[in-house]
Amino acid sequence: MAKGRLYIVATPIGNLEDITIRALETLKAVDIIACENRARHLKLLNRYEIKKRIIEYSPANEKNSAAGIVKLINEGNDIALVSDAGTPSISDPGRILVETAVKAGIEIFPIPGVSALTAILSVSGFGANRIFFLGFMPKKEGKITKELSLVKDIDGTIVFFISQYNIKKTLSLVNNIYPNSEIIIGREMTKLNEEFLRGKPRELMDLDFPEKGEFTVAINNLSFQKRKDTSKSKKESSQKS
Repeated sequence: MAKGRLYIVATPIGNLEDITIRALETLKAVDIIACENRARHLKLLNRYEIKKRIIEYSPANEKNSAAGIVKLINEGNDIALVSDAGTPSISDPGRILVETAVKAGIEIFPIPGVSALTAILSVSGFGANRIFFLGFMPKKEGKITKELSLVKDIDGTIVFFISQYNIKKTLSLVNNIYPNSEIIIGREMTKLNEEFLRGKPRELMDLDFPEKGEFTVAINNLSFQKRKDTSKSKKESSQKS
C-alpha cells in the first residue's frame, strides 16, 4: 500500500476570506484533517461547505498525536494539518508531527498563506531583511525579560506574540530594554475590531487595552543601530585625529 502525504495548511487568523484557493482545494482533497480545536475549525469548513473526517492534533500530547497521524498516513491517508489560526508550527503545534513524518519518510507539502508574523511586518514600515521572531512570550516577568534581552544587541526587527493579560507588563519591560525604539502593536488583526498602535514604548505602555484578544508586537531596534553609528563616528573621529 502506498503511503499517503502530509500537507501543512495555513488558514485565516481571523477573517475567513483570507484563505488561498489552493488551501481550500487541499482541504477538499485530503482524506483527513488534523486540527487543534474541532469546533473552531468547523466554522471554516462550514463556511466553504467542506465535509471531512476531522481528528485532533493535541498540543498537550503532541508525540502521541503525531504517532497516530503518521500511522494513518502510512495506511494510505492524505492528511492536512491546520492550526487554530495561521500557519502550523509558527508558534502553533506542528513541529513534532513534521519531525516524526520526516523520520518516517513521508512526503510533506507546505500550503502557505496567512501568518500574524508576516501580517504585522507588512504594515510596520520597519526593515524586514533581518527578523528575529521570539514566538509567544512566557507569562513570568523574569522569563519575558530574558527573552527580550537575548536580542537587544542586534540590528533588525524583533517580533513576538503576547496575551491580553501580559501586554501592559511586557510593554513596561520593552521600555526598560528598548526605550528609544519604535514599536507597532497589532490587535485582532483581520477581524472586525482590528487595531494598530504605533509609537515609543513609553507612549503605549499606559494605554487601556481591551481585555480580549492576542497581540502581535514588532520592535524596530533603533537603539542598537544608533549605538553602532555613534561608536563608528567616534572611531572615525579618533582615526582622523
